[in-house]
Amino acid sequence: AQRGETFEEIKPVMIRLFREYGLPFSFLCDNGNPWGTAQSTGFTRFEVWLMEIGILTLHGRIIHPQTQGKEESFNRSMTRELLKHTVIEDFPDAQQKFDTYREFYNYERPHHALNLETPGKKYVKSSKAYPEEISPWEYPEGCQIRKVKETGYFTWNGQGYFLSEAFGGKEIAVRPSHIEGCISLFFRQFRIGRINVEKRTFEFRRAYLIEGDPRLKDKV
Repeated sequence: AQRGETFEEIKPVMIRLFREYGLPFSFLCDNGNPWGTAQSTGFTRFEVWLMEIGILTLHGRIIHPQTQGKEESFNRSMTRELLKHTVIEDFPDAQQKFDTYREFYNYERPHHALNLETPGKKYVKSSKAYPEEISPWEYPEGCQIRKVKETGYFTWNGQGYFLSEAFGGKEIAVRPSHIEGCISLFFRQFRIGRINVEKRTFEFRRAYLIEGDPRLKDKV
C-alpha cells in the first residue's frame, strides 16, 4: 500500500521485492507513473535504474491494456473479490487486507488459466540476485563516451541532442550505426537510440538489449 506513485516512493518497494524474489529478465509495464510518463520525450528514471541493474523494460501500447492482460485480470479480480466488499480504514489496514488477499489469490484460489492450480504451485524465484552496488561498465573499442548533462542533453560533433533528463550525469557510448549517416547510442548493455546526424533527428529512442532482446521483429 503506497501513498503515491513517484520513483522515490516505488524504488524502495522494488528493491525489497528484488532482494526477496531475484531479478527478472524484463519488466512489462504500462505508460503511467512511475514507469513511463516520459515515453514521448525520452526515458524515465525508473527505466534508467532498471537498465543499471540489467533489466529490460517493455511498455505496452498506449490505451491498449490487453498487453498487460494478466495484470488487468488481477486488478479486476481484486476489485470484485476484495475492494467491493470491504472498507479500508488507513494504510496499515490496507496492507493487512492486501496481505490476506494475496495469500488467498496465490495459494488458495484456483485459476482457470492454470488448469485450476494456484499460482503459488507454479511460481519459481529468479536465480539472479539483486546487486547491492551498481558495477562500472566497460564499453567495447570503437565507442566514444559522452556524459549526459543534467538537462538531458549530450553533444555530438558540436550538435546538442536531447536524450532524457533521467540520464543526467551518466555516461553513454556513441558509435557509427550500420545505417549510413546515423549513430547508435548505448547505455551499458542496452541500445537506447539511433540518430540521423544529417537530419539531426532521432530515428528511435527506446531500450533494446544488445544481445538476446525478445523483440526481434523491431530490427533496430
